[in-house]
Amino acid sequence: MIISQDILGYDYAIVRLLENDILKAVKWIGFPREAADLVIRVGEGISGEVAKTGQSVLVTDTLKDSRFLMGVKGCKSELCAPMIYNGKTIGVFNVESAAQGFFTEVDRHLLETLASQLTASFEAARLREELAKAEKMSIVGSLASSILHDIRNDIHRLSISSDLLKTSPRDSDLIATISDTVKKSADNIYNLVEDIFEFLKTGRSSMTIKRVRLGDLFENVVEQIRSQAPDDVEIKLNLADSLELDMDKRQVRRALLNLGKNAVEAMPDGGELEINVKDEGGAVVMEISDTGVGIAKGNLEKIWEPLFSYGKKQGTGLGMAIVQQVINDHGWEVSVKSETGKGSTFMIKAPYS
Repeated sequence: MIISQDILGYDYAIVRLLENDILKAVKWIGFPREAADLVIRVGEGISGEVAKTGQSVLVTDTLKDSRFLMGVKGCKSELCAPMIYNGKTIGVFNVESAAQGFFTEVDRHLLETLASQLTASFEAARLREELAKAEKMSIVGSLASSILHDIRNDIHRLSISSDLLKTSPRDSDLIATISDTVKKSADNIYNLVEDIFEFLKTGRSSMTIKRVRLGDLFENVVEQIRSQAPDDVEIKLNLADSLELDMDKRQVRRALLNLGKNAVEAMPDGGELEINVKDEGGAVVMEISDTGVGIAKGNLEKIWEPLFSYGKKQGTGLGMAIVQQVINDHGWEVSVKSETGKGSTFMIKAPYS
């Protein structure tokens, strides 16, 4: 659109795409909002005729053309070219001028070429969007069996726990064990559902950015991780209370919980989870380190892929994909260093101004 105005000298330009036999404006320059919002059906006006016939139309004097629909006040000439993909008109590229006889046959050929290029650009974008949707739906479909399997197992544990409580209501040790089983099963079901919802929303939902005290955020995250971690996992948190960052707190909290949960699961025989948060001048750096099994070199890039799960018996395989998406959406960076048998360190770098 900038090319049409700055280089070609067209004062008014608008692209309308067909949707259910109605031409809807998607890009425009010079046109007032009410003109862009004008409802034009196939066959109506000059643009509607071009959409219907698939042939460009050049009008040197709009006052003498009954097809002309007033969009820009004072418009005296109009040129409209079809946007055609696979033999089908998908929209129109329309330009107007306040000067009578402004457009020539040279402009017609030029606009037809630009319309063709625009069509390729719009179709490429549409195909990318469709592929992304198809990939996401494929991933969601692939999740079904593993998720149902995990949820079924947890519901089975909850059912057994209920039966045990009925038969041994006074055994305090048994009640404590059952209570722990119920909590873990409920937490697992909750995390499965949260992963799915987060994955479906990420990249589409708007973020609520607010200034957040990192001390409050990480204390809350560590408290939840500690409540789910076995006793042989030690958790350490090192950060300055004064640190603050602008973020969507809910999304970042989810990403940090995923990293912490993965770190705990990477230490089946116990170990140490250490979280260090520091200001390095211009950026806050958050490191989540564990002394677990580590990640094989060949899998370091794969961990960000949806459904990829390494050394875990449960889960959706979406955790790290969610982490990367959340961090990228904030304009931050996330990286990982790992050594098999020694552990892993995930580093989040959050620039600030």
